[in-house]
Amino acid sequence: MKKSLGLVLLVFLFSASAFAAGGKLIFNLYGDIMDLPANNFTGQVSQFKIFYEAKAAYLISGNLYMWASHGYFPLNDSWADWSSKNSFTQDIHVERTVAKRIIAGGCGFFAGYLREEQFAMRGEIGLCSIANDIDSTTSDISSNAILHAEAVKQAGIGLRANLAFTYGLYKNIFAELAIGYMYASDTINDVRSSLGGWHLQIGLGISL
Repeated sequence: MKKSLGLVLLVFLFSASAFAAGGKLIFNLYGDIMDLPANNFTGQVSQFKIFYEAKAAYLISGNLYMWASHGYFPLNDSWADWSSKNSFTQDIHVERTVAKRIIAGGCGFFAGYLREEQFAMRGEIGLCSIANDIDSTTSDISSNAILHAEAVKQAGIGLRANLAFTYGLYKNIFAELAIGYMYASDTINDVRSSLGGWHLQIGLGISL
């Protein structure tokens, strides 16, 4: 938790320094398709998930820039979708909600021009903080009474890399297609789970 808060603080400090320096800024909004690996702790199977992510970048020297991003999405599953379902009796319903938060930041390099009818390529590498907030509720099917509620958190610090291709649409507005990978893991009760995965991003950006 402290590591995640520290990374969030770095993001705010980065944003403040960018505005203070009056340098060139780039803002992006993406729709992400993420290939979530199987979660060994919850028993959740591998699946694809669509979520939104925002990113800001600041040009520091030549074609070198710093960037920071934030993404968040919930996952809702009933006990029938979990591999551990056989451990529950038929008169009990278990529902889990997994809220995933991704905060990342690092440095990048671009070649080309972020202008109308121009192409550019961006390569990025940095650190990421990935956290899963898991809420589990067990209730009686006949009475709908809650029998047990539990909250668990998975969190890890890891690496993130992106490769993006952009095309200028209008003045300083551009479209972007990116592919990348995030790696972070956490171990609870000697059970290790991967929290990251491959992702495909489609979005719009603006350079100021």
